[in-house]
Amino acid sequence: MVKIDKILWTTDGSKEAQEALSYAKVLAKAFNSEIVGLHVIKSIDKRFWGLIGERLDIEGLAEDASIKANWFNVFEGVQEELKREGLEFSFKVLSGAPHEKIIEVANEEKADFIIMGKRGLGLKGRMLIGSNTIKVLQRSQLPVLAVKSRREKTLPRIKKILVPFDVSEKFDSALRYAISLGKAFNGIISVIYVLELMSYPYEFPVKILNEIRGLHDDELKNKISEIYSQEGNKVKIKHKVIESINPYLGIIRYSEDERPDLIVMNTHGRKGIKKLMLGSVAEKIIQEATCSILAIKPTK
Repeated sequence: MVKIDKILWTTDGSKEAQEALSYAKVLAKAFNSEIVGLHVIKSIDKRFWGLIGERLDIEGLAEDASIKANWFNVFEGVQEELKREGLEFSFKVLSGAPHEKIIEVANEEKADFIIMGKRGLGLKGRMLIGSNTIKVLQRSQLPVLAVKSRREKTLPRIKKILVPFDVSEKFDSALRYAISLGKAFNGIISVIYVLELMSYPYEFPVKILNEIRGLHDDELKNKISEIYSQEGNKVKIKHKVIESINPYLGIIRYSEDERPDLIVMNTHGRKGIKKLMLGSVAEKIIQEATCSILAIKPTK
Protein backbone atom coordinates (compact mmCIF):
# COMPACT_ATOMS: atom_id res chain seq x y z
CA MET A 1 0.00 0.00 0.00
CA VAL A 2 1.33 3.43 -0.97
CA LYS A 3 2.14 5.78 1.90
CA ILE A 4 1.76 9.51 1.26
CA ASP A 5 2.32 11.21 4.62
CA LYS A 6 3.83 14.40 3.22
CA ILE A 7 3.29 16.13 -0.13
CA LEU A 8 5.64 18.79 -1.49
CA TRP A 9 3.70 21.29 -3.62
CA THR A 10 5.89 23.61 -5.66
CA THR A 11 4.51 26.80 -7.16
CA ASP A 12 5.70 29.62 -9.39
CA GLY A 13 2.32 31.35 -9.38
CA SER A 14 1.24 29.91 -12.72
CA LYS A 15 -2.22 28.55 -13.47
CA GLU A 16 -0.94 24.99 -13.61
CA ALA A 17 0.86 25.39 -10.29
CA GLN A 18 -2.43 26.53 -8.76
CA GLU A 19 -4.13 23.50 -10.28
CA ALA A 20 -1.40 21.38 -8.68
CA LEU A 21 -2.61 22.62 -5.28
CA SER A 22 -6.06 21.22 -6.08
CA TYR A 23 -4.50 17.81 -6.68
CA ALA A 24 -2.51 18.16 -3.46
CA LYS A 25 -5.76 18.76 -1.57
CA VAL A 26 -7.44 15.70 -3.09
CA LEU A 27 -4.49 13.45 -2.27
CA ALA A 28 -4.01 14.92 1.21
CA LYS A 29 -7.65 14.23 2.09
CA ALA A 30 -7.46 10.66 0.76
CA PHE A 31 -4.16 9.77 2.46
CA ASN A 32 -4.34 12.10 5.50
CA SER A 33 -1.21 13.90 4.29
CA GLU A 34 0.53 17.10 5.28
CA ILE A 35 1.20 19.58 2.46
CA VAL A 36 4.42 21.60 2.28
CA GLY A 37 4.37 24.59 -0.07
CA LEU A 38 7.55 25.78 -1.77
CA HIS A 39 8.44 28.74 -3.95
CA VAL A 40 11.99 29.17 -5.20
CA ILE A 41 13.23 32.58 -6.24
CA LYS A 42 15.70 32.04 -9.04
CA SER A 43 18.96 33.70 -8.04
CA ILE A 44 21.34 35.49 -10.39
CA ASP A 45 24.70 33.74 -10.60
CA LYS A 46 26.97 35.51 -8.10
CA ARG A 47 29.87 35.33 -10.55
CA PHE A 48 28.17 38.12 -12.48
CA TRP A 49 27.83 40.56 -9.57
CA GLY A 50 31.28 42.02 -10.28
CA LEU A 51 30.29 42.67 -13.87
CA ILE A 52 26.95 44.33 -13.21
CA GLY A 53 28.01 46.46 -10.25
CA GLU A 54 27.51 46.78 -6.50
CA ARG A 55 24.46 49.04 -6.85
CA LEU A 56 22.52 46.41 -8.78
CA ASP A 57 23.61 43.87 -6.17
CA ILE A 58 21.98 45.93 -3.41
CA GLU A 59 18.88 46.59 -5.51
CA GLY A 60 18.66 42.90 -6.30
CA LEU A 61 18.80 41.94 -2.64
CA ALA A 62 16.04 44.45 -1.84
CA GLU A 63 13.89 43.08 -4.65
CA ASP A 64 14.58 39.54 -3.44
CA ALA A 65 13.36 40.46 0.05
CA SER A 66 10.23 42.04 -1.41
CA ILE A 67 9.43 38.93 -3.46
CA LYS A 68 9.89 36.74 -0.39
CA ALA A 69 7.52 38.93 1.62
CA ASN A 70 4.88 38.68 -1.14
CA TRP A 71 5.17 34.90 -1.23
CA PHE A 72 4.90 34.68 2.55
CA ASN A 73 1.58 36.52 2.21
CA VAL A 74 0.44 34.14 -0.52
CA PHE A 75 1.32 31.07 1.50
CA GLU A 76 -0.27 32.42 4.66
CA GLY A 77 -3.50 32.81 2.70
CA VAL A 78 -3.22 29.21 1.48
CA GLN A 79 -2.52 28.09 5.04
CA GLU A 80 -5.74 29.68 6.28
CA GLU A 81 -7.70 28.16 3.41
CA LEU A 82 -6.40 24.66 4.04
CA LYS A 83 -6.84 24.98 7.79
CA ARG A 84 -10.56 25.54 7.20
CA GLU A 85 -10.58 22.30 5.20
CA GLY A 86 -8.87 20.42 8.01
CA LEU A 87 -5.52 20.09 6.21
CA GLU A 88 -2.09 20.69 7.69
CA PHE A 89 0.10 23.10 5.71
CA SER A 90 3.56 24.62 6.10
CA PHE A 91 5.70 26.48 3.59
CA LYS A 92 9.14 27.68 2.57
CA VAL A 93 10.39 30.49 0.34
CA LEU A 94 13.98 30.00 -0.78
CA SER A 95 16.45 31.36 -3.32
CA GLY A 96 18.50 29.27 -5.73
CA ALA A 97 18.17 27.00 -8.72
CA PRO A 98 14.50 25.87 -8.59
CA HIS A 99 14.98 22.19 -9.50
CA GLU A 100 17.88 21.83 -7.06
CA LYS A 101 15.95 23.41 -4.20
CA ILE A 102 12.88 21.30 -4.92
CA ILE A 103 14.90 18.09 -4.65
CA GLU A 104 16.73 19.42 -1.58
CA VAL A 105 13.54 20.36 0.27
CA ALA A 106 11.86 17.08 -0.69
CA ASN A 107 14.74 15.24 0.96
CA GLU A 108 14.88 17.51 4.02
CA GLU A 109 11.13 17.26 4.61
CA LYS A 110 11.13 13.50 3.95
CA ALA A 111 8.33 14.05 1.44
CA ASP A 112 6.66 11.08 -0.20
CA PHE A 113 5.35 12.91 -3.26
CA ILE A 114 6.08 16.02 -5.36
CA ILE A 115 3.35 17.97 -7.18
CA MET A 116 4.07 20.73 -9.68
CA GLY A 117 2.70 22.22 -12.88
CA LYS A 118 3.70 20.79 -16.27
CA ARG A 119 4.52 24.27 -17.53
CA GLY A 120 5.53 27.42 -15.72
CA LEU A 121 4.86 31.12 -16.08
CA GLY A 122 5.36 32.55 -19.53
CA LEU A 123 5.09 29.27 -21.38
CA LYS A 124 2.15 29.21 -23.77
CA GLY A 125 0.53 26.91 -26.26
CA ARG A 126 2.49 23.82 -27.28
CA MET A 127 5.87 24.96 -25.99
CA LEU A 128 8.11 22.40 -24.32
CA ILE A 129 7.42 21.17 -20.83
CA GLY A 130 8.87 23.56 -18.26
CA SER A 131 12.61 23.08 -17.82
CA ASN A 132 12.35 22.96 -14.04
CA THR A 133 9.65 20.31 -14.24
CA ILE A 134 11.68 18.09 -16.55
CA LYS A 135 14.81 18.51 -14.40
CA VAL A 136 12.90 17.47 -11.29
CA LEU A 137 11.41 14.50 -13.15
CA GLN A 138 14.88 13.43 -14.25
CA ARG A 139 16.47 13.71 -10.81
CA SER A 140 13.73 12.87 -8.32
CA GLN A 141 13.69 9.57 -6.47
CA LEU A 142 10.08 10.34 -5.48
CA PRO A 143 6.89 10.12 -7.53
CA VAL A 144 6.31 13.42 -9.35
CA LEU A 145 2.85 14.54 -10.43
CA ALA A 146 3.12 16.93 -13.38
CA VAL A 147 -0.25 18.69 -13.45
CA LYS A 148 -2.08 20.05 -16.46
CA SER A 149 -4.65 22.76 -15.81
CA ARG A 150 -8.34 22.03 -16.39
CA ARG A 151 -11.26 24.19 -17.39
CA GLU A 152 -13.38 22.87 -14.54
CA LYS A 153 -13.42 24.86 -11.31
CA THR A 154 -14.19 21.84 -9.15
CA LEU A 155 -11.58 19.71 -7.41
CA PRO A 156 -10.00 17.17 -9.77
CA ARG A 157 -11.12 13.57 -9.64
CA ILE A 158 -8.92 10.51 -9.94
CA LYS A 159 -11.33 7.86 -11.19
CA LYS A 160 -9.96 6.76 -14.56
CA ILE A 161 -6.28 5.83 -14.33
CA LEU A 162 -4.23 4.81 -17.36
CA VAL A 163 -1.05 2.75 -16.97
CA PRO A 164 1.20 2.06 -20.00
CA PHE A 165 2.87 -1.28 -19.32
CA ASP A 166 5.50 -3.43 -21.02
CA VAL A 167 5.23 -7.15 -20.28
CA SER A 168 8.91 -7.64 -21.18
CA GLU A 169 10.03 -5.39 -18.32
CA LYS A 170 10.50 -6.40 -14.68
CA PHE A 171 9.50 -2.94 -13.47
CA ASP A 172 5.91 -2.88 -12.23
CA SER A 173 6.04 -0.02 -9.70
CA ALA A 174 3.77 2.24 -11.78
CA LEU A 175 1.00 -0.36 -11.86
CA ARG A 176 1.32 -1.08 -8.15
CA TYR A 177 1.15 2.64 -7.39
CA ALA A 178 -1.89 3.00 -9.64
CA ILE A 179 -3.63 0.16 -7.80
CA SER A 180 -3.14 1.98 -4.49
CA LEU A 181 -4.61 5.15 -6.01
CA GLY A 182 -7.47 3.12 -7.47
CA LYS A 183 -8.27 1.75 -4.03
CA ALA A 184 -8.13 5.19 -2.41
CA PHE A 185 -10.41 6.82 -4.99
CA ASN A 186 -12.55 3.84 -5.99
CA GLY A 187 -11.18 4.19 -9.50
CA ILE A 188 -10.88 2.04 -12.60
CA ILE A 189 -7.44 1.23 -13.97
CA SER A 190 -6.79 0.70 -17.67
CA VAL A 191 -3.53 -1.09 -18.44
CA ILE A 192 -2.33 -0.94 -22.03
CA TYR A 193 0.52 -2.60 -23.87
CA VAL A 194 1.61 -0.96 -27.12
CA LEU A 195 2.39 -3.51 -29.80
CA GLU A 196 4.92 -1.61 -31.87
CA LEU A 197 4.55 -2.30 -35.58
CA MET A 198 7.07 -1.08 -38.10
CA SER A 199 4.21 -0.47 -40.52
CA TYR A 200 0.47 0.10 -40.19
CA PRO A 201 -1.74 -2.77 -38.92
CA TYR A 202 -3.64 -3.10 -42.20
CA GLU A 203 -0.40 -4.11 -43.91
CA PHE A 204 -0.21 -7.30 -41.75
CA PRO A 205 -2.14 -10.50 -42.51
CA VAL A 206 -5.10 -10.59 -40.12
CA LYS A 207 -4.27 -14.08 -38.83
CA ILE A 208 -0.69 -13.17 -37.92
CA LEU A 209 -1.73 -9.89 -36.29
CA ASN A 210 -4.39 -11.67 -34.21
CA GLU A 211 -1.88 -14.29 -33.08
CA ILE A 212 0.69 -11.67 -32.03
CA ARG A 213 -1.98 -9.63 -30.27
CA GLY A 214 -3.29 -12.74 -28.49
CA LEU A 215 0.15 -13.73 -27.20
CA HIS A 216 0.79 -10.28 -25.73
CA ASP A 217 -2.75 -10.14 -24.34
CA ASP A 218 -2.17 -13.39 -22.45
CA GLU A 219 1.17 -12.13 -21.11
CA LEU A 220 -0.40 -8.86 -20.00
CA LYS A 221 -3.36 -10.60 -18.38
CA ASN A 222 -1.09 -12.99 -16.46
CA LYS A 223 1.17 -10.21 -15.21
CA ILE A 224 -1.78 -8.12 -14.07
CA SER A 225 -3.33 -11.13 -12.29
CA GLU A 226 -0.06 -11.73 -10.44
CA ILE A 227 0.22 -8.14 -9.24
CA TYR A 228 -3.52 -7.91 -8.57
CA SER A 229 -3.47 -10.89 -6.20
CA GLN A 230 -0.44 -9.50 -4.36
CA GLU A 231 -1.94 -6.03 -3.95
CA GLY A 232 -5.44 -7.19 -3.01
CA ASN A 233 -8.52 -7.57 -5.17
CA LYS A 234 -10.13 -4.26 -4.32
CA VAL A 235 -9.98 -2.29 -7.55
CA LYS A 236 -11.28 -2.81 -11.07
CA ILE A 237 -8.59 -3.35 -13.72
CA LYS A 238 -9.10 -3.75 -17.44
CA HIS A 239 -6.40 -4.28 -20.03
CA LYS A 240 -5.87 -3.95 -23.75
CA VAL A 241 -3.18 -4.55 -26.35
CA ILE A 242 -3.11 -1.76 -28.91
CA GLU A 243 -1.12 -1.38 -32.12
CA SER A 244 0.85 1.65 -33.19
CA ILE A 245 3.86 2.50 -35.32
CA ASN A 246 5.51 3.74 -32.12
CA PRO A 247 4.68 3.64 -28.38
CA TYR A 248 4.36 7.41 -27.96
CA LEU A 249 1.62 7.76 -30.59
CA GLY A 250 -0.21 4.71 -29.32
CA ILE A 251 -0.37 5.99 -25.75
CA ILE A 252 -1.35 9.52 -26.75
CA ARG A 253 -4.08 8.38 -29.14
CA TYR A 254 -5.50 5.94 -26.60
CA SER A 255 -5.57 8.64 -23.91
CA GLU A 256 -7.29 11.06 -26.28
CA ASP A 257 -10.01 8.50 -26.96
CA GLU A 258 -10.45 7.27 -23.38
CA ARG A 259 -9.79 10.60 -21.60
CA PRO A 260 -8.28 9.30 -18.35
CA ASP A 261 -8.03 11.54 -15.31
CA LEU A 262 -4.43 10.51 -14.74
CA ILE A 263 -1.64 8.60 -16.48
CA VAL A 264 0.73 6.70 -14.17
CA MET A 265 3.97 5.65 -15.82
CA ASN A 266 7.55 4.67 -15.12
CA THR A 267 10.11 7.26 -16.14
CA HIS A 268 13.07 5.01 -16.76
CA GLY A 269 13.70 1.48 -17.87
CA ARG A 270 16.05 -0.58 -19.93
CA LYS A 271 13.36 -1.34 -22.48
CA GLY A 272 10.16 -0.12 -20.84
CA ILE A 273 7.83 0.33 -23.81
CA LYS A 274 10.88 0.33 -26.05
CA LYS A 275 13.02 2.47 -23.76
CA LEU A 276 10.60 4.67 -21.87
CA MET A 277 13.13 7.34 -20.96
CA LEU A 278 12.79 11.00 -20.15
CA GLY A 279 13.99 12.94 -23.17
CA SER A 280 12.47 10.26 -25.38
CA VAL A 281 9.05 8.58 -25.26
CA ALA A 282 8.19 9.54 -21.69
CA GLU A 283 8.98 13.22 -22.18
CA LYS A 284 6.80 13.36 -25.29
CA ILE A 285 3.91 11.76 -23.40
CA ILE A 286 4.31 14.16 -20.48
CA GLN A 287 4.41 17.04 -22.94
CA GLU A 288 1.48 16.05 -25.15
CA ALA A 289 -0.94 14.24 -22.84
CA THR A 290 -4.23 16.00 -22.29
CA CYS A 291 -4.28 14.99 -18.61
CA SER A 292 -1.89 15.08 -15.67
CA ILE A 293 0.99 12.59 -15.47
CA LEU A 294 2.30 10.78 -12.40
CA ALA A 295 5.90 9.74 -13.10
CA ILE A 296 7.35 6.94 -11.00
CA LYS A 297 11.00 5.97 -10.75
CA PRO A 298 10.75 2.22 -11.34
CA THR A 299 11.52 -0.39 -8.75
CA LYS A 300 11.08 -4.11 -9.02
